[in-house]
Amino acid sequence: MRLSLVKHAVDEATDQLLVREARWLRELGEVEELQGQMPRLMEEGTGADGRRFLVLALPPAAALAGSGETRAFTASHGRFLASLGRARFRATDFELSGCGEWLSNAVKRVTPFATPQQLQTLHEAFHDCETALLYWTGPYVVAQGDFAPWNVRLFGTQLFVSEWGYARTDASPLDDVLHYLMVQRALRGTPVGARFLRAAMKRAHEFALRAYPDWSWRPQVLGALTLVYLLGAVLQHATQRSRLDPRDPLVGAYWRALERRAAWMPQ
Repeated sequence: MRLSLVKHAVDEATDQLLVREARWLRELGEVEELQGQMPRLMEEGTGADGRRFLVLALPPAAALAGSGETRAFTASHGRFLASLGRARFRATDFELSGCGEWLSNAVKRVTPFATPQQLQTLHEAFHDCETALLYWTGPYVVAQGDFAPWNVRLFGTQLFVSEWGYARTDASPLDDVLHYLMVQRALRGTPVGARFLRAAMKRAHEFALRAYPDWSWRPQVLGALTLVYLLGAVLQHATQRSRLDPRDPLVGAYWRALERRAAWMPQ
């Protein structure tokens, strides 16, 4: 028996999320390594109210509330992200990547509602990313975009990952790993300090060595890609809400990490 889930948009923003989710489910549904690990798109369209809807097929185990949820980043999580990364992979320099281009454009988009001090921090953090990655050519991959425990279920040794509206291509290969490790802590209001960041970078390093063994993962690269993740998360929240509000739990935690990056970024 297979279960189905109907998702219905309520406004223009969720319309766009469902359009993006449907596109990624169609594309990634053809990837053999990801078979059975994400919803299957059964139907999509526009309802009588003019809003988008999706009908998704889910595994029967998904009916069990809370089943399969784990807050630990396991070997199964790593295998899934490695398979996802191989689904669309490009080796390039940071300044030529979609990741670098998106960050640069996002800094410009927040200019109208950011303070001069905030803009200075954003520009300096982006400059630090460019500088540290100047001589590094690396893999840029598909990212799920909200790879967090509440969107991931573990059944045996296989993951099932839902919510693909924030997926994107040409992302940092460490974004999903770092998001999984950090977002839980940030949303609880627990500080994302230097010690925690160094531990997260260590876990990300272990993942990178297994998933992308042909690339250089020296400390400066790991620090820069961690900064790329933090900066990207802050800018994504700011552009979605048209404000950069450090009172938001996630933005506040990540913003302090940006400001204090000299304490945790390898020199």
